[in-house]
Amino acid sequence: MDRLRLMETFVRVVETGNFSAVAREGRTTQSAISKQVQALEAQVGARLLVRSTRSHALTEAGHLYYERCRQVLDTLEEARIEVHQVEHEISGSLRVAAPVAFGRLHIVPRLQTFYDRHPKIKVDLQLEDGFVDLVAAGIDVAFRVGELKDSRLIARRIGTAHRATLASPDYLARYGEPRHPDELLEHNCLVYTGLANINEWVYLDDKDQQHTVRVNGNFQSNSSEAIRQAACEGLGISYSTIWIYGNDIRAGRVKPILTRFRPPPLPLNVVFQPARRPSLKINSFVDFFSDAFDRDPDIAQMLSDYETTESDRPEQPARRGRFQ
Repeated sequence: MDRLRLMETFVRVVETGNFSAVAREGRTTQSAISKQVQALEAQVGARLLVRSTRSHALTEAGHLYYERCRQVLDTLEEARIEVHQVEHEISGSLRVAAPVAFGRLHIVPRLQTFYDRHPKIKVDLQLEDGFVDLVAAGIDVAFRVGELKDSRLIARRIGTAHRATLASPDYLARYGEPRHPDELLEHNCLVYTGLANINEWVYLDDKDQQHTVRVNGNFQSNSSEAIRQAACEGLGISYSTIWIYGNDIRAGRVKPILTRFRPPPLPLNVVFQPARRPSLKINSFVDFFSDAFDRDPDIAQMLSDYETTESDRPEQPARRGRFQ
């Protein structure tokens, strides 16, 4: 029989002073309880109780063993309570990974509201545009933009990252505005090297026909924020997720172009370590941000919420592109 169960029975016999009371608690017989104590004595190799017809008393070995059993059972109960708190009381540390710009723009500004709801959670946010190994880095949950390549991960889709082609009014005033993706070959394109095909920009037209352009330019970076700043400074044209440029579009620092051609959107997922069931604190964190992103126009809605259609724009004089 399981030693832990025998220890629990022995402790209850000592603390109640009565075999019958313990038998009633366990919905069994007094004889079964007596046999459990005898089985424990056989395992320990010592007499623990001196029995008489109406009572029992601890032996010296029984006193020592009872104290040790009580300590073990108390430690196990404390561990159970601690685990229950971690799983059910939404507390403890949470290690989160996200792309740099996404974390800065869409996670950090919402943390105070999250803490107001869950004050016992501590967030350790790791920002990295490159690939992060969740197991090696000890990450509980990671935000991923784009198609997932690691099939071992447990993933939950929480949104869609819509994309657009953008440039500053200053750049467009100097070099003209392309009307078709093929015209990007005549322009300085800002290349984000974090993508798999770094210089291939893909578009779908209104008939869902695909147009792929291999762009070129004099600036590239593995930082989406560096590309964003370069676009705002008028250095060239950017092909990017809208959520990076939401405030810039509203402020007029950049404007969407080629709006009749749609870059395919990217999935926004949260991923967890394989074979690990998300805890209550992880689910609470993910649910909070999923709900927040559903209400965020920079993430949940499409370019049409920002754009002025090309038919509404005044005609621009034809200009030679930067690379002609």
